[in-house]
Amino acid sequence: MNMKTPARILKLGLAMSATALASPSYAADLTSSFDQKHKECLERIAVDSELAYEEAMIWRDEGGGRRAKHCEAMTLFALGHEGEAARRLDELAKASDGGSPEMRADFYAEAANFWIAADEMRKAFDSASAGLKIKYDHEDLRIARARAYAGSGRYDYAETDLTSVLALAPNRADVLRYRADARFKQDKLDEAKADIEASLNLDPTQVETALLRGQINEAIRLGKMAPVETE
Repeated sequence: MNMKTPARILKLGLAMSATALASPSYAADLTSSFDQKHKECLERIAVDSELAYEEAMIWRDEGGGRRAKHCEAMTLFALGHEGEAARRLDELAKASDGGSPEMRADFYAEAANFWIAADEMRKAFDSASAGLKIKYDHEDLRIARARAYAGSGRYDYAETDLTSVLALAPNRADVLRYRADARFKQDKLDEAKADIEASLNLDPTQVETALLRGQINEAIRLGKMAPVETE
């Protein structure tokens, strides 16, 4: 299975009195400020990854919490340190300040994909499986686990996970392509053909999908040309 990975993509100097900390409106303002800084940190990665990393480290040391840690991990990935980025996201998902269950599941999904980029399929499987224990219907986690299965040669298990995703989201061209590949690797050529055609119909711009269709069509052609054995 082709598992391309995505492209290499303030100190809050506030005098916090006990009264202010107890104020719901203050807490909402603080959360909004942190969310905005997190957004700016992630956007900076595309402009200057090294600067974004330095600023994320400073922010973490100044109490930026999970948002600073998350941005720091994302900059590490952008700088080519996929494994270290994945490890930090796994730690964040387990940490006391990891956020809501949904946030933790998302961190595990990112970690799994980064482990895949680092060609660490066992670790990718572990991250995806840990996230699915939190949110069993998380599409990206199930896709990541399927990719980890495929990367380990377990195309049957990959197909099962991808089928479960398509039951929830039948029009995902990427998932149809992944399942076509998993079926192709199992010599389920007719089923692979159906999946790859459906994927191309949904998104005809993907070169990877067109290339896989060519491979599947060639395998079908060669299968039809193979001589029939007679006794």
